[in-house]
Amino acid sequence: MVQVGPKRRRKLLSFIKFHDQLKSILMADTSSGCSQVLGILLLLTATLTNADLSLVTTEGEFVISFDGNEVFHHTIVDPIIWVGYGSTNFTESLGNFEVEDEVLTKVPLVQFEVADNSPDLITLHLQPAESDTVDITLVVKVDSQADDSPSVLMHTEYSIDNNTFNRIWVRFSAEQDEQVWGGGEQYTYLNLRGHYFPIWTSEQGVGRDGGIIANISDLDGGAGGHYYTTYWPQASFLSSRRYSIIISSYSYMVLNFTEEARHEVYIHSLLFDATMVWGSSLLKTVQVVTTRLGPQPLLPDWILTGTCLAQQRGTQEVRSPPGREGGFHEGNITSRRVRSSRKISCLKGKASSIQAKSITKVYTIYLSQPFTPVSSSVDLNVTIQDLLEEGVRVMAYINPHLIEGSDMFLEAASLGYLMRDADGQPYRQDFGGFLAGTIDLFNSEAKDWYRDEMIRNMVELGLGGWMADFGEYTPLDMLTSDPLHDLEAEERHNQLPVQWASCNREVLEASGQLGHVVPFMRSGGLGSSKYQVLAWAGDQNVDWSLGDGVASTVIAALNLGMSGMGITHFDIGGYTTMPPLMVRSKELFLRSAEYAVFTPVMRTHEGNKPEANHQYYSDEDTLFQFARLTQIHSRLLPYTRSLIQELSTAGTPVQRPLFLDFEEDAGSWDIMYQYLYGPDLLVAPVIHKGQETQTVYLPGGGSGWVYFWEVTEEAVVGPVTVTVPVPMGYPAVYYRKDSPWQPLFQEIAQEFGLATEGTSVL
Repeated sequence: MVQVGPKRRRKLLSFIKFHDQLKSILMADTSSGCSQVLGILLLLTATLTNADLSLVTTEGEFVISFDGNEVFHHTIVDPIIWVGYGSTNFTESLGNFEVEDEVLTKVPLVQFEVADNSPDLITLHLQPAESDTVDITLVVKVDSQADDSPSVLMHTEYSIDNNTFNRIWVRFSAEQDEQVWGGGEQYTYLNLRGHYFPIWTSEQGVGRDGGIIANISDLDGGAGGHYYTTYWPQASFLSSRRYSIIISSYSYMVLNFTEEARHEVYIHSLLFDATMVWGSSLLKTVQVVTTRLGPQPLLPDWILTGTCLAQQRGTQEVRSPPGREGGFHEGNITSRRVRSSRKISCLKGKASSIQAKSITKVYTIYLSQPFTPVSSSVDLNVTIQDLLEEGVRVMAYINPHLIEGSDMFLEAASLGYLMRDADGQPYRQDFGGFLAGTIDLFNSEAKDWYRDEMIRNMVELGLGGWMADFGEYTPLDMLTSDPLHDLEAEERHNQLPVQWASCNREVLEASGQLGHVVPFMRSGGLGSSKYQVLAWAGDQNVDWSLGDGVASTVIAALNLGMSGMGITHFDIGGYTTMPPLMVRSKELFLRSAEYAVFTPVMRTHEGNKPEANHQYYSDEDTLFQFARLTQIHSRLLPYTRSLIQELSTAGTPVQRPLFLDFEEDAGSWDIMYQYLYGPDLLVAPVIHKGQETQTVYLPGGGSGWVYFWEVTEEAVVGPVTVTVPVPMGYPAVYYRKDSPWQPLFQEIAQEFGLATEGTSVL
């Protein structure tokens, strides 16, 4: 093999991507140096055209590439693998975790020996410079999949003396202008470059931006959070180089994108197991990842029609809800409080309850014992059936925790179905004023028991679905009773949301209600997207903050979609309320409602302080405007249904960033707070208080864009930035002029649109 220096090798591997241009340059230069480079170029391209691996080595240095793309670049001064030893303290308070990670030793593995070097398998042994106490074997091999998308499997094996190491750092090659997205449901940044992201499921925090709300929240058990705290962290990311890396580990991990030349993965383990998937485009890569992880199934029309409304105050108001006279479209969801003797001990705030929402009516139902009818006038089962006859479905609330002393807690404890403490007793966790146990979802018998209880007490009751809450609270000293799943503490913590999602999916499949009943969840991790049918963004603030307000749900949906979970929604108007400092205004409620029209599911929440927040029923004007928005959402049903069909069959996320569809349009790459709702609608929600106009970027490469709220054939051809007025109820939305859905969009504009004076081009 011809030996070349590191600078020339970097140049060579970069030039491979532009083969024709480089070849013409080299052929014009007959110097011996260029002949060497050309010889290597032809050697590599002969194999890489078939998506082969390549290993180029020199003294103390190697480069591993796949299909001409550099994956690893190892040098003595910058080795790709480090090992270390350290300790970590995790302090939990109501689902918030303070992580104190101390690295005591960190050793670079600079020496290497090549064991295998072929187009489909590369194996290297790496050791420290002056010690043989640890030997890490890095195996990189080509993976053949039926979807024809080239991918590489990589993992480490290790041999150590005296357990001297318990951490590993793996560094991937990066380019200076490379962008990175995903990491699960990240709320603050769309492009993750320049930041690091711990993969640790938790409460997302209140505020999350270091401001006054976060600082006040930190006084209450460290609840303020950080830019990276999230219910759904995921050990994967998508690169602008058209690959996605999926890391198969539930140990504590940090994805570090702070360096220009590398992406670093830090794991509390010496085992590294990852898959790198390459697509012909960014959208193709996302589709392949979504399909391989498990695409989401179709949803029933009833959840996609109108809105889910949350309200309290009793059964009578459920039967005569505000809104019917205001024009709520048939198939909306409303929710009120109904008292019943049915009980399933689960947590909501400081009470044992199930929160139910339905189509046209919404319920919050107190439940704590097995269901026992009382009288036909107040029975929950009778009420649910009566509403179903009116075309209304009731949804409920549940989580995997049982309040201490309740019937279900006692039954689960007696059967050994609760997570345990070190003494083998049911683990009693503080949930803020009361103690609760957690269903041992790692124990198959316990999981089956809870699944059957959910079928009997929820599905057979006639519920249309439920909020499947929590999953992030597992302390590290909480143990499973199943020795087959006796994972490391960190793995148990990060894997419990996946098990909770699996339990809910089993409920649907065992009852034959997949595609009819709809649970929605906030917690997750790698593997959750295979089981979940609908995600939800969790508890945002009732404010305009970018870090934790309505704007953060846009970023969250896009990152989650690029991580394999292609359908989600949010609480209209937010949830977390801190009167008098932070309460929901009428403007915030209506602005977030108009944004929710262009998402798969509209759902309100009164918030944790309902009396302090503006609600859809707070005044007649709000009721009228909100009813109009629900009707528009209902009219979009055929289009929305087609998007979910595409997600289910091809893995295409319902909401996605502009650059997935307009990869060649440079202006699309830095747009954070706009998104495509399917291929044909471009949405730029209002995210600032008092906003009267909206600046919108319209990509090029198509037939042009038509303003959604006008009945017109006039199109704006991109790439261009326009400014449009955004009166209340008319967010900035455009559709493709050549869209097959143009007749539907024009019908909506005819009925619900407005006459404008046009747009101004900046």
